[in-house]
This record gives sequence, structure tokens and C-alpha cells, in this order.
Amino acid sequence: MAFFSDFEISGGGIVAKETGAHIRWSPEFARDALRIASFIGLVQGVRASRAVKGREPRASICFYPKKPRSYYAIWPVCQLADVKIVDDPADADLHFYFEDREFRTAPLAAPSNRPAFNIGCHDIRKSVVSRIFEEVFGYTLMVDPHTHKGLAVEKSELNGKHDGRIVSCPIDAPRHDRVYQRLVDNTFNGREFIDIRTPVVGGKAPFVYLKRRTRDLRFSNDNHRVDLAPVDAMLSKDELSKIADFTHAIGLDFGGLDVLRDREDGRIYIVDANKTDMGPPSALSAQDKLKAMRGIADAFASLVDERMKA
Repeated sequence: MAFFSDFEISGGGIVAKETGAHIRWSPEFARDALRIASFIGLVQGVRASRAVKGREPRASICFYPKKPRSYYAIWPVCQLADVKIVDDPADADLHFYFEDREFRTAPLAAPSNRPAFNIGCHDIRKSVVSRIFEEVFGYTLMVDPHTHKGLAVEKSELNGKHDGRIVSCPIDAPRHDRVYQRLVDNTFNGREFIDIRTPVVGGKAPFVYLKRRTRDLRFSNDNHRVDLAPVDAMLSKDELSKIADFTHAIGLDFGGLDVLRDREDGRIYIVDANKTDMGPPSALSAQDKLKAMRGIADAFASLVDERMKA
């Protein structure tokens, strides 16, 4: 199957060939894989029922240079938004730049002059995310490890590594392949660390995921619980306006942001931007997964309609 060709067995787990992300074998991994497969089947059932009823696609879309697998968020979103995925660019009404890599020296041109999504989002390294965040929000996430006094977070420039660790600064010889950021106290109660995962479609967030982690898993991708929350309950109008400006500046039409709110100063910090979002989080129930994807699909359908009219 095409799904399995994306991975190889290595070091007591599997490695995603394209990103290098390593997932260890565990009962939790087996459970999550089963949940993902179940959700994909649920979405396929919804799409099949629409096809039986004669529901026509609202548009056709071609992904380049690669087509997303079913475990990427955009796949169920297209199914639920009645957007047909086609292989031939000539058959497509729209194009979507889809490549699971952080950096290109320049945007990859679309196959035609038809409307395209994420075409300008060609550099999402953490240093770039931090720079654009500072330009838009007016305050900084980055610290200079040579001069900063106190604790900071050291992490990889690249996405999906989940290798953040707390270090004490100043540092005489910081690593050139790492970024150094402010240590954000993203707890609501001083104990549970919460990542406000923010899906964005056309600069708007239809809702947020509250991804909850224990202290020892603070910088991992392992959530002990995930909740859906109304976006206006977690982010102010001004913050949402700046998030829209950020996505425009980085060229992100569709994707996800990792947003942390600092318990000390009350401000939000965008620490990561992802243009090839996986999802929805496996810790969600099947009902909440479908609810989340329908919310994103409705937003994507509106964006598709808007681009088609332009």
C-alpha cells in the first residue's frame, strides 16, 4: 500500500522517509494508528454517501509536487468540502503547493496560472517563524544565547523534531543548527502545559485544539488530552487579526500554528507554523475528529469559492 511506502522500520519504531520523524513502537502508537485508520474510514463513508446522492464536487484540485496521503489534514478536508483531488494539473481548477519540507530558496511555481494555495509558503524554519512573528506582533520570542541571562529553550530549526530542552544562558558556544527562544510558561494552572494549536484557513481560525501535556512531555508531541475550544474563548480579536497578518506574511493559506500563551505576561507567542498539517490529533474522540474536520472543511470550502470567483 502507498501509505506504508512512506515509512521504514528503524531503531525500534518507524521513520517517515520524507521528514525523518521517528515514531517508537508502543501500545499508544498502535492505538493511535487504529484511531487514524478508523477516522479515515469514517470520512470515506461520508464522502461515499454524498457521491451516491449525486452530490457534485464544488471544484477540482491538484497538489504539487506531491499528493497528500490520507493521514494529512488536507485530505479529509477536501473530502468533506466536496473538493475533488485530481492527478493531472490540466484537470484542476485549483493548485495546492504540498511538500513536507521546511525550506526552499524560492517558491515552487504552480503548474498553471490558476489560483493556488500555500504557493508563497516556502520557508517555515523556526528562525523565520520567529522573525516574522516579531515583525507582526512587535515583541520577540528569540533570545541571544550569548547575552541572555537565565533559562531559555533550545530546539531544532526543523519541524517535527520535538527536541526542545531547557538550557541556562549565557552559552559560550551555542549550536548553529538550533534556535534559542524565550521559555514560555504556557500553563493555565502552573502544572498542565497547554499548546493552543490553531488551524488557519485563509487567515482565519475556525476553532482551536487545546493540546494538554504533563511537565515531562512538555516539548514532545504526546498529549494526555486534547479538547476543541471556540477560537474567541482563547484568542482576542486583536490577536486573531495579527495571526491573519502573520499567515499572510509567511504565505500560509492553509495549515496550523502552535500558539503558546505566557502565564507571566499574558501574551501569545507563535512558536511553529506547519503547512502540511497532520491531523486531527489522535487523542480526540471520533465524534470530535469529524466535528473538527467539518469545521475546517467549511472554512476551506468558503476559501475555494472565493478563489474561484476571483
